[in-house]
Amino acid sequence: MNIIWHNENLASQYDFRQRAEWSSLRIHRARVMPGRMLEHASEFHEINIPMAGVLTTERITPTGKRKTHNYQSGGGICITPAGQTISAFWDKPIEHLGILLAPDFVRQTAAENRFSPQFDFYDEVGDADLLVQQIALTLLNEYGSENREGNLYADSLINVLTLHLLKNYSNAKCAAETTNGGLSGYKLRRVQEFIDANLDADLSLANLASIADLSQFHFARAFRRSTGQTTQQYLTARRIERAKQLLAEDVLPLVEISLQTGFKNQSHFTALFRKYTKFTPKTWRELKLA
Repeated sequence: MNIIWHNENLASQYDFRQRAEWSSLRIHRARVMPGRMLEHASEFHEINIPMAGVLTTERITPTGKRKTHNYQSGGGICITPAGQTISAFWDKPIEHLGILLAPDFVRQTAAENRFSPQFDFYDEVGDADLLVQQIALTLLNEYGSENREGNLYADSLINVLTLHLLKNYSNAKCAAETTNGGLSGYKLRRVQEFIDANLDADLSLANLASIADLSQFHFARAFRRSTGQTTQQYLTARRIERAKQLLAEDVLPLVEISLQTGFKNQSHFTALFRKYTKFTPKTWRELKLA
């Protein structure tokens, strides 16, 4: 899509810009000067949220009518299904949060969670949705952080976001829930053994769900019912326990222990170890070996 500005000094148009990208989803946040977005039809489902200022959209409906709508901070979100034509303009500076969802991923998520195979997103939403906004901002911060939680954390948030949009902003119908319990003992053991064998890897929700032969959403819910923890909480706790074992052996340096237990760097390792134990890894080792 192309943006046309009210003046030609392009370098000054973005006061702030932040982006994040996964295979299924893209997010951007920016503070921009007055301008307009040319009419286009995206291959993605678009969700636009004004964080400050007023965004005016113009769309061509399936019946050929042109509709104009104003969105402002705290006043709602704008959803544009893939393939629908839209343009936008803003007369004053705005802060904007945008989400692009891949249609294939949305269809796959819908199928895995027993939604009807044929559905459409509503092409206009006027109410505020703080959950959508908060998940998008959390994913942006996660993507740009030096101490990322990893794929498992991002996957879980993306799944929650997609299911929330399907349930609340589409005409998809969900079949009655058939599984209310947790994982069977066998499946839970397989998942736990896989996690313990791969603590140094950046595990994804898809990795773990495939072992249990469940959709990502149902696996995450069943795992929590079985363990009382989210997959991310369980993984972090296991990494901390493994780190304690390695620290007690007094062989490996701290930076090597942080890598072998799946932490991105030593500072991330230290911060989480202190959160779980109240001690830094160095202090814990000294106390253990005293």
